[in-house]
Amino acid sequence: MFARVSIQNDAAYRFDFLMRIGVAVLHLAAELMGVWVIYSNTKSLNGWGVWESLTLLGVYRAIVGSIRIFIAPNMRQTMEDIRTGTLDYVLMRPVGNQFLASVRRVVLYELFDVMLGVGLATFATVKLLHKMPIGQVAAFLFYLALGVMIVYSIWLALATTSFWFTRVANIEMVFWNLFEVSRYPVAVYPAAVRWFFTFVVPVMFITNVPAQAFFGKLPSGWVLAVGVVTAPVMFLLASAFWRYGVRRYSGASA
Repeated sequence: MFARVSIQNDAAYRFDFLMRIGVAVLHLAAELMGVWVIYSNTKSLNGWGVWESLTLLGVYRAIVGSIRIFIAPNMRQTMEDIRTGTLDYVLMRPVGNQFLASVRRVVLYELFDVMLGVGLATFATVKLLHKMPIGQVAAFLFYLALGVMIVYSIWLALATTSFWFTRVANIEMVFWNLFEVSRYPVAVYPAAVRWFFTFVVPVMFITNVPAQAFFGKLPSGWVLAVGVVTAPVMFLLASAFWRYGVRRYSGASA
């Protein structure tokens, strides 16, 4: 139902729909040019060749598309609702308020970005392995889903801080700046930076691990175990933080 209503709303602006698809293609083209510049000067980045990096870039674009489909628009709307007091209209409905706040807006044209990303990752992996990695698809989708769960948990926690602070919309730029580092192979960073972005702020797990799962070069088992545990723990903590924040909400009539 949410998806259908969102399509109806977006259909009223067809030129905008086409422009956004064009922008997605241009974004990917610019990022491909960046990869070309790097690998025209070197054959490998600490063990990551051009096809491995293109697989990673595809995963990155797919995650960005997922964020823009439902995570970012809903969390932005939720932050605005908390600020203005219109979250009342979410809390009064007979459905879970976290669910409603998270999926009421679905920007389906961003699915094109996900398709571009998955298509690029598949093409690069086939070129790398000289075959379709059928056996790795399940692991790829599993770690991709865990990455989306981590991203959602981070955005939900950021949105929840609106219950205490008047304006926190600009704080999402902190996320985007941190997330930008996951466009590149984790192996190119110094050990301390690699550790920080893997275990403290797990942005590397969001993109690098799904890419490595696709072309069959997963990191050590204990790294995977930490990541598999981190995603559901972050989701549960973010959900608990949301419920705590809702209890602090005073509403528009207070």
